[in-house]
Amino acid sequence: MIIISPSKNLNLSNENFSNLKSKPEFQDKIKLVTKSIKSLKKEELKSLMNISDKLVDLNHQRFNEFDKPQNILKSAALMFSGDTFNGLSIRDMNTESLDYAQSNLRILSGLYGVLKPFDQIQPYRLEMGTDTSKLMNLNLYEFWGKTLTDYFNNQLKNSDNNLLYNLSSKEYISVLSSDNINAEIINFDFKKKVNTELKNIGMSIKKMRGLMAKFIIEKKIEKLEHLEKFQWNGYSFKEYIPETQTFLYVSQ
Repeated sequence: MIIISPSKNLNLSNENFSNLKSKPEFQDKIKLVTKSIKSLKKEELKSLMNISDKLVDLNHQRFNEFDKPQNILKSAALMFSGDTFNGLSIRDMNTESLDYAQSNLRILSGLYGVLKPFDQIQPYRLEMGTDTSKLMNLNLYEFWGKTLTDYFNNQLKNSDNNLLYNLSSKEYISVLSSDNINAEIINFDFKKKVNTELKNIGMSIKKMRGLMAKFIIEKKIEKLEHLEKFQWNGYSFKEYIPETQTFLYVSQ
């Protein structure tokens, strides 16, 4: 199973996969979060999210109109934009790959908890690292932690292996309890050679995560050694680091 992070950038164009639609898993918990956010005044929301006045107005409106019939509903993998989702390029996948993605790709979310690619969602902004402890008596890691750890344990129980391909950021993967997850979490790192040093390049990393997710989906990667075959735009496999269970790819 593959895990990626959501994006703050959203694509609100009128598009969807007509016959591939599903519903987010944790409706009751989603309602608890939205109810808490709805209770905030604009200044309180601004402080909570640390965003501009323009974004406060937009997100205050979105949360207060959440679940109204006229709201935009769109598949999560089409709604989220940005580098990871550009790399994933789910619009270009064939039917077989789309079916595989629906079964094996999950997007972590501060509001929805976890999303399948074709779960129908509304536009929102709520990062997992948002400190909701004063608002909900729990931060979002505490609110979602056990629920999502149990969810992935149940998902992996019925799979052919217990591999969890972590292509999310530290902010999001930290929601899973490392002590209680019954999975072999496989990490990925993408570095660029600058002079004699290997460096992480922020935008490149996000796009590479999406491209790796696409590679795993289209090739239906079940064996770890097959990850070594990934190549893109100068990036290729360098080494596996067993201490952190990390596949390192380097661009010269």
